[in-house]
Amino acid sequence: MERTEVSFDIETIPLTIRQYIKGATIYDSSCSENAKTLFVSGEERAFLKISKRGSLEREYKMTKFLHKHNVAPNAIAYESGLDYDYLFTEAVSGENGTAVPHIENPSKLACVFGEYLKMLHSLPTEGCPYGNRTNELLNEAHIKGIDLSIMNEYNYSAIDNVIIHGDYCLPNILMDNFSFKGFIDLGYGGVGDRHYDIYWGIWTLNYNLKTDKYKDIFLDAYGRNDINDDGLNYFTKLIKLTD
Repeated sequence: MERTEVSFDIETIPLTIRQYIKGATIYDSSCSENAKTLFVSGEERAFLKISKRGSLEREYKMTKFLHKHNVAPNAIAYESGLDYDYLFTEAVSGENGTAVPHIENPSKLACVFGEYLKMLHSLPTEGCPYGNRTNELLNEAHIKGIDLSIMNEYNYSAIDNVIIHGDYCLPNILMDNFSFKGFIDLGYGGVGDRHYDIYWGIWTLNYNLKTDKYKDIFLDAYGRNDINDDGLNYFTKLIKLTD
């Protein structure tokens, strides 16, 4: 993960977060056009994410929820200002799934990537702040003017019954030599249908490894008995229509 030391005026951020970064060295660690991510190295080793107002509340709530299950970092503070949201989370040790030590062993990577997804989907859903992820996705499709009757070609009814990440891609899992450390960037998560995450798991392996040869390792590690082919086809179609 590239980090570039930057000068940063801490007076521009809310007081509740300013107290944590006073005197710290700040590095730009952004990897998205939608948010500025700063690595804070001081008394706290943490990340400060800054994005448009209202855009980080879900990530904050999902991170707090999953931290209680020891699979996400601690969300230390969240503030929503006039123009921007500010999310301050602890820095978890380890590197993401695209780090060289992980990519250099693609078979092992695909295997643990499937195992850790199954672990996430096995968590209890009670207390999750977002309980209808599939309905949200279908509503988004409807707003975009997509005729959802075309989904009837699949003999599958999408359900909300597991905790999903919502953006299950290799950059969003932290590991130390394949040992799980935490899930990050949880702003699309909630209680949803497992096949949504499974689709993105297949996609990211293809994209980051530049081949589809590790798909079966991933699916075997997740557990074929819990994968419905029609369900996977359903979400493959839905995502391609809405992405």
